[in-house]
Amino acid sequence: IKSIFPLLIVSAFVFSTQTLRERRNAHERTEEKAAEKTTEEKEEEDSPYSRCSFVDMKKDLVDWEKPLAWQVGHLGEKYDAWVHQPVDRPIRLFGNPLLEAGTKTSWYWVPIVWLPIVFYLSWHCYTTLAQGTTRIALTSDYSFPIHKYTFPVLFLMGWFLWSFIEYCIHRFVFHMKPPAHNYYLIMLHFLLHGQHHKSPFDSSRLVFPPGLASLVVGSFYTLLHHILPEILAVSVFVGGLCGYVVYDMIHYYLHYGSPKRGSYMYSLKAYHVKHHFEHQRAGFGITTTFWDHPFNTVIPDEKF
Repeated sequence: IKSIFPLLIVSAFVFSTQTLRERRNAHERTEEKAAEKTTEEKEEEDSPYSRCSFVDMKKDLVDWEKPLAWQVGHLGEKYDAWVHQPVDRPIRLFGNPLLEAGTKTSWYWVPIVWLPIVFYLSWHCYTTLAQGTTRIALTSDYSFPIHKYTFPVLFLMGWFLWSFIEYCIHRFVFHMKPPAHNYYLIMLHFLLHGQHHKSPFDSSRLVFPPGLASLVVGSFYTLLHHILPEILAVSVFVGGLCGYVVYDMIHYYLHYGSPKRGSYMYSLKAYHVKHHFEHQRAGFGITTTFWDHPFNTVIPDEKF
């Protein structure tokens, strides 16, 4: 009995130690699962999708089973409040299949259509400037040469100019407030940008259709061509065109991408989410918030 008693004590000690260790490990696993659940719940709460309004098909101001383009103009004074209540569902604008298809563009068509032009014009401008024959005449007696190494500067000037155009189009065109009595202006606003605010996660309407973009791109080139000499105008233009491509890609990414918390893209996404769901009359910068500062349209710095 004397020899068995110490053995029983040791066994009991080992058993109790193992039990405590198992309880501690189980407690740690429970805490980890709770933390993971809390994180998942927080991410779910922070998700832009969770901020969308529910569509009551019977009580909504429009008939979602019919094309919306012809209905929104009848909303009048109720249009502005209605269009800024985002929903997570697709929108049909037109009954005609061809018209409807013309309003949709997959994101990859933007680089496919425009990047070859960017590459070709960049090569053309650089090689032309490299010939050393380009000069700017200040007077009839004095002119100075434009070196090939000025092309990157001109390119970046065009990109910077585009960021300003991007801001102006978004603020003064896309976010114009159409008169409540004007059926056609309300419809135009909805087609240009209102449908994007009503259904911000419609992946087929997050980038410009090439046809519509061509109008903006052509106007941009025409303006530069009338202000600057030919090769300088093209050099600035190609920088602006590249800026537009980056703008459309970033805009798509801000809606569907998952940037790392704390990164620049995450801050842009948080900023853009607040523009859609909280501050529709501010935060017009997409690729940068730079122009929101001098025009006093910066969204308040709130926790996202």
